[in-house]
Amino acid sequence: MKSKLLVLAYMGTGKTELEKHYDNVIDLDFQDYKYIYDESIQHLPLEKRKGQTSLRTENPDYPNNFIKDALKELETGKIIVSPFIEHVYKAIDSYIFKRNAKDTRIVLVFPTEDDFEEYVERFKKRGNSEEFILRRRREFPSLVDLFNNASNDEYEKVIIKQGQFLSDVLIEYGIKLKRRE
Repeated sequence: MKSKLLVLAYMGTGKTELEKHYDNVIDLDFQDYKYIYDESIQHLPLEKRKGQTSLRTENPDYPNNFIKDALKELETGKIIVSPFIEHVYKAIDSYIFKRNAKDTRIVLVFPTEDDFEEYVERFKKRGNSEEFILRRRREFPSLVDLFNNASNDEYEKVIIKQGQFLSDVLIEYGIKLKRRE
């Protein structure tokens, strides 16, 4: 039986909220691994920094820095949640990660194609920029394909229903969450 759990879930499903409300969850967002932000926006909350493409540069250590921390966090015994996006999926699907992530159960959580507009509203509500939303709209069809083509032998795939959040899906899926006191 696999003792570690990594969940890759689509943006806007509630990964950050999950970490806020449950002791046994860590939200490992790729943003601070993939990008080096301009000093003028480093103080902003992550959701406000997302989409600020003119004020960030690529971190040359990505994805190795992300993989290293993901493996370290998995050793804590907590549930690790991270975005289901192509470059994060590729980092997790890499030989380096898989060789070192023994006993790790990986669950992919993604909405149906028909539910994308619900996520646009979630992005707006949490303060994401129009640039961020436009990028999500452009990449969504390819992420649908990536999710559908992910190996059923290596990944558990869960469709998040309309109106659901990640906490609902994980509880429904039988994953134990420990509420913060």
